[in-house]
Formats: sequence, structure tokens, C-alpha cells
Amino acid sequence: MGMQSIWVGEKRLCQVTVSGFQDVPGFGLLPEGRVNGGGKILRGARARLLRHGVLIAEDLRIGALMRRTALNSRLEAKERVDILGRCILAIGHRHVFDGDQIQAYVRANPAGVRADLVLGYQDPFPEQRRLLGRAEVREVAADPLAGPVARAVVAEGRLAVGARVRVVRDGRPVVEALRLLALADGDGGPLDELPRGSAGTLVLGHFDVRPGDIVQAYDVLPARQTEGRKRLLTVMSAGSNAMVAVARVQPVQFSPHGGEELAVGHRARVLRDQVVVADGLTIGFVHEPGMLREVAVDYGTKARVGWLDVGLDFPSLQHGDEIEPYEVLSADHEPEPEIKRPQSRRFMLGFTVGCGAVIALFGSLDIWAGVTAWRSFRTPPTDDTSLDWGSALGLALFFTVITAMCTWILVLGHIRQRQWRERARRRTTPPTKRSNARFDVR
Repeated sequence: MGMQSIWVGEKRLCQVTVSGFQDVPGFGLLPEGRVNGGGKILRGARARLLRHGVLIAEDLRIGALMRRTALNSRLEAKERVDILGRCILAIGHRHVFDGDQIQAYVRANPAGVRADLVLGYQDPFPEQRRLLGRAEVREVAADPLAGPVARAVVAEGRLAVGARVRVVRDGRPVVEALRLLALADGDGGPLDELPRGSAGTLVLGHFDVRPGDIVQAYDVLPARQTEGRKRLLTVMSAGSNAMVAVARVQPVQFSPHGGEELAVGHRARVLRDQVVVADGLTIGFVHEPGMLREVAVDYGTKARVGWLDVGLDFPSLQHGDEIEPYEVLSADHEPEPEIKRPQSRRFMLGFTVGCGAVIALFGSLDIWAGVTAWRSFRTPPTDDTSLDWGSALGLALFFTVITAMCTWILVLGHIRQRQWRERARRRTTPPTKRSNARFDVR
């Protein structure tokens, strides 16, 4: 049977795919994206950063959450943003790129431990921490976007943006597993770090900070491993015995992860109602190892009708569960570039018909304008209502440009689709076609 782990009990909230960046006063460039793949995103939730399915950073915090107002496009702080809403968020990580995925979650609370005191996944043993700096809070001010900010003096070491921090009050921790979102000097200018003896403003993204509190910045032991997550699989039906389950699954189209290859021996965890109920499982059977193939995609509803059979050492698997396969990778693993997925044939047919109609329309107008210009040049019009040859020639040139642009878009679209399809085929086709593998619990 698959072993349990620290992941069990985690509740997934949603994810945000980074589609741009916004320069926010007091923070600098912050990632921006749309909430999807779950419910609403909450300020104060924990987060992790994924790049093409590979886990890049863990134990992050959504310390600030903002949206643009509909009327004047000004930024306003939010406590939550619903699904499909666009938001700007500060997570305490300085190396976020376009296309990265920020996954928000809530950790399982051990019995009798407040949510703010639950340690991070990569920080299970406080005695192994290495103190980087310590600052004393002198006063607390309110910021319209960041909430309470602490004006403090560094008494020991140094504080840097993105560092792991905790707040201690009267010798006892008030909140654990925070990230230092931003630093500013006395005049409000942004800083990367504060050395010993310096005073500045600390943006922690936590509401409960008081004068006299101690902010400790620390480091943890470097991770030895990371994981490369595959596309989520939704269980359509499942049968099991006392040891294993064989499920018919469907790849989730808007999965938060980028890996496409699935094979015997990959690890997996099971989610039920967005809560991790099992981890450390093993994929022991795949109907066809290799790419999670899309048999068909409905252009209107984007609903998949493709499926495959997967075996898992989790006999309690149920209809509606989600399987999250992943590979265990070395910590220095470089994420592979994302594969540009080709569009469905139905989409390309609609694209071709639409562009062809526009080309035919403007081509006809181009011919009409050209003929009118030639006739007006040969026989100047006698009334003011008819086009002169110069105006007709200008219209002909305009229609020619529009026709040429649409033709270029159509040809380029088909060329790109062919290139993406070929790259996806090279990346995802296994070197040898393997037969169905026998279930083997590792």
C-alpha cells in the first residue's frame, strides 16, 4: 500500500496562471493572472510555485491580494477573489515568470494547533533553522494595499525580501511560515535587504503585528528533491480488490500542471473534494504508457471524450476522485520548456473558414476599388457623388493590405500548428511501444 505523508489533509483552493506583471507601489513588479481550477483565492493562504509542472518554491504566502476597479482601473486590496476573476498577488518569491502557476492551499491543522502556527512543508524541524536576522517592531502603520506594515530596526544579521520569517511576541511565536514581501527605507523607497542597525518598513502580509514584536528571518535546510507533476486525472469509474484499484480516468483539460507523460512507476496522490486523502501511491498499470492522449476535443464545450485505464495501489478510489501523478526529481532539475499544444481540427476548420471569408470579402472589394479607379482615371466622373480615381486607388490599396494581412495570418497559423504538432509528437511519443504492464507495487 502507498504510504501516507505530510500532504494528506491539504485542501486545494485554486491556482493562478501568471499572464503578466504589474508595478505596484511599495512592492515593485507583482504577478498577475486569473483565478481558475477550483474556488476562490484567499489572502493569507499558503501557496507554491510551479513551472511547467515542476515544483519551484514551496511554503509561500499570499500576503497581499489586489484587483483593479472597474471604473477607474485603480488598485484596491481584496481579502478574496472569486473564480475567473483577475488578481494581482504578492507571494514572497522574487523569481516568477510568465506562464508560472501559483497554487493556493490550506494545510491540514494538527490537533490543538492554530492555523497560523502550522509549520511549512520544508520547515518541519524548527531546531534545524539557521537564523538570518532579527528585527524589533517599533510601530505599525496601515497601508491601503499591503494592510498593516511594521516599522522596525534590525538588531541582528540582515533581512532580505523573500526570506522566511516568523513573528514572536513575549517569547512565543504568533505566526509561522510567513514570507517577507517587501522592504522600504524611511522615505518609502524600495529595498532588497536591510543590514544590521538599519531601520525600515517591513511588509509581512499579516494583520496581527504589534509594537514590541520580534520578526525573525531564517533559512531551512535545502531540499534534496522536488517533483514534476503530470496532468490531473478525473476518475470516471473504478473497481478494486483488497489491494489495488483499476480506474478509467479522463485527463483534466485545464489542469494546473504541464507534464504529459504517464508511465508505470510514477508516484501519485489522490484528491477528494479538493482535499488530499492519500499520497505516496504508485502508478502500477497504464493502458498505454506515454502521452495522455486527447482522443477528441469539443470546440464548443472543450469537453474531452478521451480516456485511459490506470492502476493504483489505493483500493478506496471512488468515482469523482482526482489522481495527481508526479515524478520525484532532483532539486536542481531544470523545468523543460512548455509544449505548445496544437489546436483541434474543428478549431482549425473554423479558423480557416473565417479567415477565408474575410479574404474573399476584402479581395472582392479590392477588385471593385481597382476597377473603379481605372475607370475614373480613363473617364473622369462628371458629378461630385462618384469616386475620383485617387480616392478609389486609396481604397484599393487599403483593401489590398487587409487581404494580404488576413492571408498572412491564415498561412502562418497553419504553419505554426504543423510545427507545434510535430514538436508535441517528438516530445511525447515513447521510443518503443510498450505493452500493458503488470501491476507492481513498489
